[in-house]
Amino acid sequence: MLRNYFKIAWRNLLKHPTTTSIHLIGLTLGLTTCLLILLFVQNEWGYDRHLKQGDRIYRVNLIRTTGAEVEKSGITPYPLAPAMRTDFADWPKVTRIHADRDLSVLVSPQKILKEDNVVFAEPDFIDLFDVEMVEGNGKTVLAEPNKVILTQKTAQKYFGSASALGKTLRLSNDLKVQVAGVMRDMPSQTNFPVTMLVSFLSMKSYFSFGIDQWGLRSGGSVFAVLPEGKSPEQYAARLRQAEKKYFSSRDGETSTLVLQPLHDIHFNPDYEGTILTAAISPTYLYVFGAVGLFVLLIACVNFINMSTARAMTRAKEVGVRKVIGATQRQLVWQFLSEALWLTGISALLSLLLTNALLPVVNDFLQKQITSEWLRTSGILATLALFTALLAGLYPAFFLARFRPIRALKTATEAGGLRSGRVWLRQGLVVFQFSISLILAVGVLIIYRQMNYFRQKDLGFKRDAIVTVAIPDSKKMAVLGQSLRQIPGVEHLSFALGAPTSPNNFGTDMRPDPANPAKKINISLKLADADYLKTYGLKLVAGRFLEHRDTVSISGSIPEEKRRYAFVVNENTVKALGYAKPEQILGRRIRVGINDIEAEVVGVVKDFHTSSLHKPIEPMVLMNLPEFYYSVGLNLRTSNYSTTMAAIETAWKELYPESLFDAKFLDDSLQELYEDEQRQFSLLRVFAGIALVICCLGLWGLATFTIERRTKEIGVRKVLGASVTGIVALISKDFLKLVLLALVIATPIAWYAMESWLKEFSYRIDVEWWVFALVGAVSCLIAFATVSFQSIKAALMNPVTSLRSE
Repeated sequence: MLRNYFKIAWRNLLKHPTTTSIHLIGLTLGLTTCLLILLFVQNEWGYDRHLKQGDRIYRVNLIRTTGAEVEKSGITPYPLAPAMRTDFADWPKVTRIHADRDLSVLVSPQKILKEDNVVFAEPDFIDLFDVEMVEGNGKTVLAEPNKVILTQKTAQKYFGSASALGKTLRLSNDLKVQVAGVMRDMPSQTNFPVTMLVSFLSMKSYFSFGIDQWGLRSGGSVFAVLPEGKSPEQYAARLRQAEKKYFSSRDGETSTLVLQPLHDIHFNPDYEGTILTAAISPTYLYVFGAVGLFVLLIACVNFINMSTARAMTRAKEVGVRKVIGATQRQLVWQFLSEALWLTGISALLSLLLTNALLPVVNDFLQKQITSEWLRTSGILATLALFTALLAGLYPAFFLARFRPIRALKTATEAGGLRSGRVWLRQGLVVFQFSISLILAVGVLIIYRQMNYFRQKDLGFKRDAIVTVAIPDSKKMAVLGQSLRQIPGVEHLSFALGAPTSPNNFGTDMRPDPANPAKKINISLKLADADYLKTYGLKLVAGRFLEHRDTVSISGSIPEEKRRYAFVVNENTVKALGYAKPEQILGRRIRVGINDIEAEVVGVVKDFHTSSLHKPIEPMVLMNLPEFYYSVGLNLRTSNYSTTMAAIETAWKELYPESLFDAKFLDDSLQELYEDEQRQFSLLRVFAGIALVICCLGLWGLATFTIERRTKEIGVRKVLGASVTGIVALISKDFLKLVLLALVIATPIAWYAMESWLKEFSYRIDVEWWVFALVGAVSCLIAFATVSFQSIKAALMNPVTSLRSE
């Protein structure tokens, strides 16, 4: 019996190739989209789930509150880990790390590479993160200074098939380390995709600042394993004691230590994930999961609409089957088997399409999403069954309920179809287009926000500026002389980094040196006297840093006799309670790094030191040449290639054993919004797929509607109706549905995009014309879809039309 159901179903599908093709294309696109999104979501939820002690591992985070300003961070002072070991001796393990990116690695004079995921770690890192050693003892290696463990992939990249043990590497032109171990590659689903583990004791040679300073936070984090059966809440009182002991909490500022579960790190953007892996909002996963399901629902709606619309042509078939003894249950199985055939074929096509597209998706998302045959097939089988039941059950029961007597009369009377079920098809079309319009509005608003990122005045010049990393600041003077002789270089400045860059020091400022307990969180920029003209900063009061300021802090001068100078931004002026920039000039303040105290000599107009996700914060600019890690070059806008070649030549003469790493500032700024750019691209694809499926369904319904009204169209033409009038008659009913969908989609889309835009401190407004434009374009697309068939029918010879049945 079952075999007979599928046999008849197959014949019916072949009998209507156009309808079958529309169903197959829609269901295949829907299943593929849904499957790819589910694989992505499943991959994200699996972060660090492989760790044996994962449920007991916590990161010690710091929340600093100053008035209304709240800073949450997983980056903590380096002395915090030893303090935790002392004060929380019952914790089985406490370890600290320092994560770094974009380190140049000298393998040999002929082989200089850049390494992205480098972690300086203490021995307990091996146990906490289940590091599997292939060669060497991991804990022993990390207990010694200047030792390094490479992953298998990194060892292969550096040394090929030769043994890596005993080889020497030089990191960032400063630190020489010996390879003493090789570990298995870290899983792709981890917040720590480490390619190189360096012993934490090496930090003393690598880092210029002393790592015993409580005022210094720069890439360091603390992780701990809690005793079995213990929860973070049980340590709340002891954490409050630690806060009082190690952090001052006066004058409106408080510091709070919190324990963040390891599994929460990847899904809590408030703490920004880790330096190596950004956090992702769970809302982002829920939204894309919902989008995948909605795209699949749109495809199911097409099936339901087309199946119920064509019910009139199958009414006599149902009547005959019932007259000769078919039960309603048998008819349900008969029609459901058609849905199973279609979803089965679509599932196979989807599986092939998913495997073909997955490498492209991985490359785009910078992920390593895997598609194991059994797992993917299981997910797809579940989706296919869900789709078949969702799309097939209603049409199957609907068709099987036809009464034989009415079904064997005219198709028009069968089941009261013309009046009784039209509302359902119209409602489903409205649902389809509502989803598509919401996605389209999202695409347009994200595009406008991305365009806002590109065009917003950041408070400094960003065109025609190149930043080049410097391996050794001791050769700056010679490098500067060589670069200034290049005709294409207009200005240049040595600094820790560009105005907006990850190269900032987060520290505190003590506005009153006599009251060290009063602190304000600041961003510290280290730059030379040419920073102002190179980047086009605007001076609003006093003077900028000068070359004599650098001389006054020369290494040849004893520390107690050095004279520093500070330049602050307008936000700092406001934070200290001054009404005018001129009022702060001459005031002495102290910063947390090395407890440097100096006089404020100038004020610059506010500029952005980080992405537009964050507001501008108080900032201090000062001279500190040993921390000049890059040179910014303002180029003349002609013959870039020649100028860049000359810059590289001058650079390599001084640093022949280092990697030349140059970036245009505008490109670096765009990297800050890579996540939003990916969201925009993905949403654009999903919106396109949804619209294509909607239009396929609309085209199918229009075709069927015209087939049923062929004689009516012929009569109207005989009575003098124009082609335009007939097209308008047929199209207006569909356009009304699209306009109704726009009315429904507008408040939903507005709320969703307002919620998304709240993530940015600087953002666009959601304006009315966005919805009007999306609605107009959607109506135009719908009209074009329907009018193609309408014009074809309107141009048909009336004689031929009136002969049709």
